[in-house]
Amino acid sequence: MGSNNDSFGYEEFSLGLLVGLVAGGLMSLLLAPQSGSETRKQIAERATDLKISAEDLLEELRKSVEEVAVKAEDLLGVQKKSVMRKIEKLKAEIERYDLSEA
Repeated sequence: MGSNNDSFGYEEFSLGLLVGLVAGGLMSLLLAPQSGSETRKQIAERATDLKISAEDLLEELRKSVEEVAVKAEDLLGVQKKSVMRKIEKLKAEIERYDLSEA
């Protein structure tokens, strides 16, 4: 997710934040002095919010993966062009030393 093993990226932070919010929310519901039906209703509402947040996070992650894939394709395309130019150059050099005419 991060650009290298030493970095802590946006996705990791978002996931940690999401887990922390869920844990804190559940603890506050379970420790709150209210009726069971009211607690269940709040848990259901928070679960819906969590689902929406998780969907948003997954969508952002999907977009990030797509961007990385496009950049990788671009990089590989540039490298392929460079390799092809070098091959053509080598072919030209080899043709200069054509020994069949000698």
